[in-house]
Amino acid sequence: MRSLVKTGIVLMVTGVLLADEAGAQVRGVVGVGASVPVGEFADESGIGAQAGGGTALAGVEWLPEGKSFGLRLDGAYNRFCTEACDDASGDLDIRFRFLNANLSGIAEFPLGASDFRPYLLGGVGLYNYKLEGDDVPDGFTDSESDVGLSAGLGMNYTLGQVGLFAEGRFHNVFTSEEDIQYIPILVGARITFR
Repeated sequence: MRSLVKTGIVLMVTGVLLADEAGAQVRGVVGVGASVPVGEFADESGIGAQAGGGTALAGVEWLPEGKSFGLRLDGAYNRFCTEACDDASGDLDIRFRFLNANLSGIAEFPLGASDFRPYLLGGVGLYNYKLEGDDVPDGFTDSESDVGLSAGLGMNYTLGQVGLFAEGRFHNVFTSEEDIQYIPILVGARITFR
């Protein structure tokens, strides 16, 4: 988790320096929430990840001067309990952990003079995942990395230099077996640097 915060700070500082050169608006983004596994990843007959896992996100957005579209570079941490966490399965400490970095296009849609702005985002990412916990059997602790796609929607509420947001984003990780799919639902803050 500390590495995610450090990465977020580095991304924000880099974004501010680049924006100063390009005349773009730069915003830092931080958020927390819960993740919901979907598809085979949530199927009890398959991998069996459970809803309610935690998620945290940090990133930076660049929007060209006077435009409603731009780029977001972010990193996220997601954690899901497995079927083994249930009391019926022995209450074992075995969880799925995901770290990902995404580069997404973002398009905001102004609603007249309102401080609310809905937005869409979608892009590509690199996902690292593994099992973690005290009860993970030997030989199952190696991490894997794969490429994936994400797409979602959200809502900004602007309060001057600081704004609030809520978003949901579908992630599809392309693995050598079944794709892994999940939806983090986040709330957080956007800080405009320029």
